[in-house]
Amino acid sequence: MNKTLTVLMIITFFLNPIFASDNLLNKKFPSIIGTSLSGNDVTFPDDISGRVAVLSIAFKQRAQLCINTWADELLPKYGIDQNVQYYEIPMLGGQWTMARNWIDGGMQSGVPKPLHDFTVTYYGSLKKYYKSLEINSKKNCYIYVLDQDGIIKGKFEGFSTLEQMNELFTLIDSLNE
Repeated sequence: MNKTLTVLMIITFFLNPIFASDNLLNKKFPSIIGTSLSGNDVTFPDDISGRVAVLSIAFKQRAQLCINTWADELLPKYGIDQNVQYYEIPMLGGQWTMARNWIDGGMQSGVPKPLHDFTVTYYGSLKKYYKSLEINSKKNCYIYVLDQDGIIKGKFEGFSTLEQMNELFTLIDSLNE
């Protein structure tokens, strides 16, 4: 009995960051207001309602490698701005607002032009998002799947795995039925 309980506790501990808690799922995605690299103001989730959306969120530049493991599989399968809306949202603290033009300019040169409309930078307070989006580590990337009404239906954290990608695709396809 003790061995079974111990194994269950270990499994729960290691898998916990992969799956969203009940506190997050089926809740409206919190409002994030940012500007795309092409200069358009975007408000999430309001501006993306009506279609399934996948939002990749990062708090550190190093997390881009993590995001790429998801985007490199997701974009070829679903494309850009089609049945599934894909956005990358770099989240920067308010102290970076003064350097916004320099930072966004650097991103513009590094992000392929077709993705400029879909890369939306947020500058401001981060504390409320750490809590509302269940951010465990600022070093990871976070992938949120929203339904057509902006409700969170899935959350993935960290570098993608084949199992997680299959889970993501199944979730997206089920929301598009």
